[in-house]
Amino acid sequence: MQITERKRSPVSLPEVLMRWFPERLLEAIRSCGAARAEEIRLHVNRICTVTCGGRNHYTDVCLTEAELSDILTRMCDGSLYAYRDRIRSGYLTLRGGIRVGVCGVAATENDRIIGVGSVSGLMIRLPHDHRVVTDPILRLLRSAPGLGGVLVYSPPGVGKTTFLRSAARDASSPAWGWRTVVIDSREELADALDGQDLLLDVLVGYPCEVGIDIAVRNLGAGLIICDEIGTEADAHAILSAANRGVPLLASAHARTVEELLRRPAMARLHRARVFDAYVGLSRNGAGGFSYEICKWEDAHADS
Repeated sequence: MQITERKRSPVSLPEVLMRWFPERLLEAIRSCGAARAEEIRLHVNRICTVTCGGRNHYTDVCLTEAELSDILTRMCDGSLYAYRDRIRSGYLTLRGGIRVGVCGVAATENDRIIGVGSVSGLMIRLPHDHRVVTDPILRLLRSAPGLGGVLVYSPPGVGKTTFLRSAARDASSPAWGWRTVVIDSREELADALDGQDLLLDVLVGYPCEVGIDIAVRNLGAGLIICDEIGTEADAHAILSAANRGVPLLASAHARTVEELLRRPAMARLHRARVFDAYVGLSRNGAGGFSYEICKWEDAHADS
């Protein structure tokens, strides 16, 4: 089955990147197709690459340690100290929904990371305002028996976050009228969830398990949406919400349902039938999304 993707007019690079990057890097990115750029990878003394449509394009630009350090400092508004906790966690979330993975040398104390130095790489993931046709998945949620959730899975970088953004907008719109609460733990969803007519609340920066509990107890959620679940703490909170009759639309990293259900937390949720369907997401050649639905009964028979 296929979900066609409705794209708005392409745009150039976000303005903030144009202020942060040296001109030679900007020119190299433009030559790869800046409007289509999904990821930009910057490394010290290695070729910078641009990912467009799932394909990696090599530039002729190598950044020095000083140049990469200057870009990171600009991303942190001139104060690395103010962003130290995020850098320590391996990423930054910047205005406009830009997410940056940070690679460097960890300083540890008692097996805990207390800082990151000698930053050698930045992986910049650019959001695109793609609108995805989500009605088939929302209908699954509405018609599902049992606890009625849906779990979307794919390898990293395929488009799970893009899909959830569109699902949150559509589910909370007047057409569906769902009291929707989004748990935006990594601050990747909230930036794109605008619209005065949305019946929507967004908990930004909350750990998934904490946000789910607040959504059920305090916000009267009719549908909870969260990205990248998988821990035992997540599973406990999700079971608590499901047992109160609140369905969940969530995502997780996996290539197959079998791989997904080999994880203890996911197997626990499966046995409780929290998810009535598992939806495998992939990109198709037309630039949109395709998906494969596996019902709980089929997944259970194979597990």
